[in-house]
Amino acid sequence: MKEQLVKCLIKLLFQEARRLKRKRMERLKKRMMPPADLFPQTFIIESFFVRELGAALTTGANEEMHFLTGPKIGPIRIVSRWAQPPSLDRQSPVFVRASAKSVAAVLIPIIEQGAELHMCAHSHPGSGAGATTPSGTDLQCLGKLQKAGSQAIGCIVTRDGCVRFFSVSTNFCVMVLGTGVTEISKNVYRIAPQNSH
Repeated sequence: MKEQLVKCLIKLLFQEARRLKRKRMERLKKRMMPPADLFPQTFIIESFFVRELGAALTTGANEEMHFLTGPKIGPIRIVSRWAQPPSLDRQSPVFVRASAKSVAAVLIPIIEQGAELHMCAHSHPGSGAGATTPSGTDLQCLGKLQKAGSQAIGCIVTRDGCVRFFSVSTNFCVMVLGTGVTEISKNVYRIAPQNSH
């Protein structure tokens, strides 16, 4: 009887020691972890890919849309491919909308492969940096997505090579790598055509 009691007490002591050690390690990790603002979501995209995206989204007079993904390492997101385009409910030169069902059909395979949505990209009519300004609808749609927990940001392209990256609530920065890139303002770029640089 005494031996069982001693064994039980020793077991409890070891469990308590492990619990305290875990708790101490968690507190230490919290103290050592830098604030999230120091390492915002960082999106890396090549000018070559932006040119291809711009061409794909401006084939006709109407707005088009694509969902972009790629590898993710911690807060680093490498934007390198687009998913199958969703079926569109409504489309005009100044508007594009996909049904929730068609968006889910596109995004579920991305998630099932262990990837994440990085950007929601679409085209705007007009030219110049001003034409890439997100509309109220753009902000509302992205806001819903981010409120649901997504770290994805928005991307708007024009036919003349301007691109804007934007967010409603996600802290982010973008690095556009490659040739022909001119930063117009924060998160707004002009990407020169392939042959002009």
